[in-house]
Amino acid sequence: MVSVYCLFISFCVSLDPIVFVVVMEKAEKKSYLPLIMWLVLLVFFVYQFSARSFSPVLTEEYMKFFNLDAKGVGTLIGCYYIAYTFIQIPVGMIIDKFNIRIVATIAILLCAFGVALFVATSNCGFAGAGQMLLGIGSAFSLISLLKVVYIWFPPKERAVLISYTLSIGCCGPVVFGPIVAIVVEKFDWRTVMLVFSAMGFLVAALIWSVVREKKHEKSTPKKENIPVMKALKIIITSPQMWILSFLVMMQYAPLSSLADLWGVSFIKKAYDLDPAKASFVSNMLYLGVVFGNPFFAHLAVRIDSYKKTMMIGTITGAIFFSIIQFFYVPISVMFVLLFMVGFSSGATLQYALAPMSFPESLSATVSSFVNMLSMLSGVILMPLIGSLVDWSWNGTMVDGAKIYSVSDYKCGLFALFAFLVIGVVLSCFVKDRSPSEAGSSGA
Repeated sequence: MVSVYCLFISFCVSLDPIVFVVVMEKAEKKSYLPLIMWLVLLVFFVYQFSARSFSPVLTEEYMKFFNLDAKGVGTLIGCYYIAYTFIQIPVGMIIDKFNIRIVATIAILLCAFGVALFVATSNCGFAGAGQMLLGIGSAFSLISLLKVVYIWFPPKERAVLISYTLSIGCCGPVVFGPIVAIVVEKFDWRTVMLVFSAMGFLVAALIWSVVREKKHEKSTPKKENIPVMKALKIIITSPQMWILSFLVMMQYAPLSSLADLWGVSFIKKAYDLDPAKASFVSNMLYLGVVFGNPFFAHLAVRIDSYKKTMMIGTITGAIFFSIIQFFYVPISVMFVLLFMVGFSSGATLQYALAPMSFPESLSATVSSFVNMLSMLSGVILMPLIGSLVDWSWNGTMVDGAKIYSVSDYKCGLFALFAFLVIGVVLSCFVKDRSPSEAGSSGA
């Protein structure tokens, strides 16, 4: 019954964020401002998530337009992940110190400018700079949301709320990916991306109009102001922070490498599908996450254990992906397998677990550290998979473009399988905490 209940809730929330008002009955009811802020920042999160839908659909177009091979396009799109990943620590510190309204507005504008720059040039250097601007702006979206959640909601609600945040964010690629594949068949892909860029300015106006800082009451203890270097030392000297962060990197790997870039090309080749249908199949990964995030959050609360829940997720994800990696399966089975791999990736409870061991004033910085390692999977795997695909390539070319086989793609995806196996091992070393705990007792 629990699983059916959770799946039903996640389905409702994925269709309409307003349903969350009913679902979270125990949430803060004194003011609707936190919920409104959460919804508006969620639009930002969905926007930047949707921006990633272009890359898997347009991989071959990028290769032709920029005259790149598999490794080259992996490196180009990887610029987004490089910027997103390595700015995470500064992002957390900025959000911990400054007004979220100003920071989030500037961040969404960077996303819009980044997309515009990418489509305005045929030069790989400028295109890479556009991807980096998009990555820098996107880096603020999730951390801003997590900061609002951590400040306004009690500990026992955070894991569930964060899970719905991640689920609804993943709806962006699920819905937007197939739309992109259909639209770019009728319109020039650069025109489509330019329209998407313009949408970012509308989101910026929405954020500026709604988001506000929380006013601390006189009875509320003043936040501990921890110096930057001391804060970094507290975080990076915690062994559990590294274990949790590397674990989330392994769990997120199927999304950052397969769903965000190589999935459509692999499925097109394996099943001889057009881009729209291949995108739909590939997005089963994100659809799985939409349902998996709330399921595992509710499961953690039910069994009162973060560690056991994450172990279940990592083990099942590795098992299901091993079938994709080592066997040929019918397209109907591939739908199920990709969904289950994504579903298992939803066991990323580190965003709720990690900040529990640190002062509240470091919550955004801690979250950004975890997020940095999660996105590092894309920085490593996108070009690595491309390199392995090129290494396996037998030399076939058509109209000057390299033609890769299914075995070439599976050679590249072996790197992803290795990540998932490492994740299973790491999950065994997580220090367990109860979702109902409220303290920070050291990591």
